[in-house]
Parts: sequence; C-alpha cells; structure tokens
Amino acid sequence: MNFTIYRNYNFIFLCLGNLVAYLGEFIYLIALPWLMLDLTGSKSLTSAITASSFLPALFFGIFVGVIIDKYNKKYIMIYSNLNRLLLVLIIPFSLIFNFITPFVVVLVTFLLFTSTTFFIPARDSFLSSIISRVQLSTGNSILSISSQISHLLAPIIAGICVSIFGTIHLFIFCGFCFFISLLIILSINKPFDQSNIEISIFKYKNVIAGISYIYKIRGLRVLLLLTCINNIFIMGPAIIGLPIFVMEVLNADFIVYAQLETAMALGMIVGSIIYINISKTISINYILLLGIVIDGATFSILYFVKENVYAILVLFIHGIGIPLITVSRTNIIQIIAPEKYVGRLLSIINMTVMGTTASSILLTGFILENISIGIFFLFIGFCATATVCIGFINISYKKLLMYK
Repeated sequence: MNFTIYRNYNFIFLCLGNLVAYLGEFIYLIALPWLMLDLTGSKSLTSAITASSFLPALFFGIFVGVIIDKYNKKYIMIYSNLNRLLLVLIIPFSLIFNFITPFVVVLVTFLLFTSTTFFIPARDSFLSSIISRVQLSTGNSILSISSQISHLLAPIIAGICVSIFGTIHLFIFCGFCFFISLLIILSINKPFDQSNIEISIFKYKNVIAGISYIYKIRGLRVLLLLTCINNIFIMGPAIIGLPIFVMEVLNADFIVYAQLETAMALGMIVGSIIYINISKTISINYILLLGIVIDGATFSILYFVKENVYAILVLFIHGIGIPLITVSRTNIIQIIAPEKYVGRLLSIINMTVMGTTASSILLTGFILENISIGIFFLFIGFCATATVCIGFINISYKKLLMYK
C-alpha cells in the first residue's frame, strides 16, 4: 500500500469533513421518522416524508453534475453544509415556538437533501483531483469507511441523546455536525482547477453531455441498469422493512433496531477494508457483483431468523457487501471517465440511487400492507441476488475497465 495518501492533508480533511457531515445526516434520518410518528402517528405519512429525502437527487441530479464540473468543488461542499446547518435548525425552532407541521418537516427535509445532492458528487469528484489514480481504490475505501464510522456512531449518539435530552436536541446536534464539517473542509487548500471554466450550466448540450457519454459506452449503461434494479429491490426493505422486521418478527424495540444498524455499519467498515485488499487482485467489475450477491442473499436469510443475535450477525454480513457495491461503482466512474465528465456521471449515479430508493420505499410500504415481512424479504433477496446475471452475461460490462 502506498502510505503517501496518509500524509496528504487535503485527503485527511476531506475524510474528516465527510465523516462529520454524514454523522449529522444519519442522525437526521434516524430522528425524522420518530418525530413524524410522534407528530402524526401515521406510518404512511412517515414513509412518504422519508421518501422525500431521496427526491432531490432525482429532480436535480443531472443539473447538479454540470454545476460541479464548472465550479469549485470545495466551495460547493462548504455551501452545502452551510445550507444544511441553517435548514436543520428550523426543526428545533419550530418545536420550541410551536409552529411545527408535517409540511414544515417535509419542506426542510426536501431542501436539506437538495444540498446533500450537491455534496456527495462534489466530494467524489474532488477526491480524484487530490490523489493520484493509482490511489483511487484506497482513497475511495477510506472515504467510504469515514461514512460508515458515521453510520456506526449515529444510532449510538441518537439513543444516548434521546434518552437524556429528548428528540429536539438531536436536530441541534445535526446542525453542529454540519458546522464542524464546514470548518474542516474550509481548511483544504486545493486550488480551483480552471480547466472546465468554459462550461455553461445553462447550455442544454452540457446538461445532456453526461447522458450521452453513458449512452456511448454500453458497459456504463449496464452499470446504471444494475444500480437501478438492485436499489429497487433492496433500499426500501432496508429503510422501511428493517424496523418493521424488528417490531413484528423480533418483537423488539428501538434499542434492538439500533443494534442492527450498528452491526451493519461495522460490516460496512470491514467491507471497505476487504475492498482495499481484494481490489489489487480482482477486477472491480466483479467485486461489485460479489457485493450484490451478499446484499441480496442476506435479506433472504432474514426469512429464517427469529432471534436478535442471528439478526445482528446477518446484518453484519449484509454490511460487508454494501461498500463492495458503492465503492466499486464510484471507482469505476473515476477510472474510466474523462475528468470533465466525472461530476456529471457521479451525479447521474447519485440521481439513480436516490430516485430508485424513493420508489423502493413507497413500493415497500404498499406491499407490506398485504404480505408478511418475512416472505417479502425472502422474495426481494432472491430477486436482488439474481441481478448479478446481468453483469455476468454482458460482455460490455465485463470489459468496462478497458475504456480507461
């Protein structure tokens, strides 16, 4: 391993800023459904508002990519954090001054995750400009680990904070996280790359340039298809199905749900470490397919699980598969795409992930009104695992890295 990456202060600050920002975001996503259930008692409304957090990427993803390719990625991340800081503080103020309504919550959530839609692809695109290409696999894995540490800490902090201070202080803590992340990223001294300054975000041809590039390379189209199908099957069950599984199958409370989330986060950290090592010898294309198999198969296994300890073990293994998918996908884009397209392609991927996640959440809520959670997990796990056939039989996908 090339240890020079650990002496790259820009990279270190990016990882720390990402860790703290993600901590605020994950805690918000944990606090949001509990707040809505307290306010309305409605599961369907809670699901709809949770789904709204994924819609901005679907609506604005393509345009976000062009903006990222044109402007200073560092300051895009800073302004994203500033916006999220101001927006999240509306929630505790509305609770204190008693003007909280579902509309206020959904508006704040939508606008907050609009800023997140800028932050994620700006971060990933910025990474490829501060480390060398040979360091991208390691860099992406470490950046992914920083997100997963946030995922690990979020339920622990949320549980402690709620038990001692109450839900309102969770949102104040989220604002504090976004502020600290802003300061950390401000410390990065990477200068603005002027190479893409001629891009106009208002020219239609620049908006569709990223789509045209994906259309030109069939392997990327297959990658996008894999992303769509896998997310449709998995994301709704993971976000909405898992707490229902805890309540209806395990007959447990929020503490057990937090334990499952923690186990999954630990698995994600382990998965990122595994990725660093196996990406040296195994093609990234196939690592992504391995992640899909683990991702789907573990949900099917939950059909047979009735005890907390086994559920924790399965979620840990499930977590291992997640970075094998997400880090591989980002790494593929960074390797094969020209720098002027990286921001747009990452935004399209983010748009696809978020859009299919929102659809999956809504579908999951509807389906679970009619069938049991165990049968649902068994079915969707099998279908998600089967999507690897698309990658294995498609020659263009298997040869994708030949475009680099």
